[in-house]
Amino acid sequence: MKFDTQFTALRRAVARFSKDTSGSAVVDWVLLTAAIAGISIAVGTTINTGMENASTDIKRCMKIQGNLWTKDNGDDYAKRMKRIENRCSKL
Repeated sequence: MKFDTQFTALRRAVARFSKDTSGSAVVDWVLLTAAIAGISIAVGTTINTGMENASTDIKRCMKIQGNLWTKDNGDDYAKRMKRIENRCSKL
């Protein structure tokens, strides 16, 4: 008999708990914040990788520019820039 009353009390407690919605807004906000944080980390990682690749290409292009600029062979500015553009576009 004691088990039946304890089981009944437990069922009532579970029923009360399932009907109680206080605090559900907090759970929603926590889940939303966690989702936004996760997306932010994913986007940040992607952007970081792209920025590293771009900065490496810029560094290489600047080295090409320095090498070609010092070996200009008397060419005019437009020809030197065109040669630099052609080589940097292949990176």
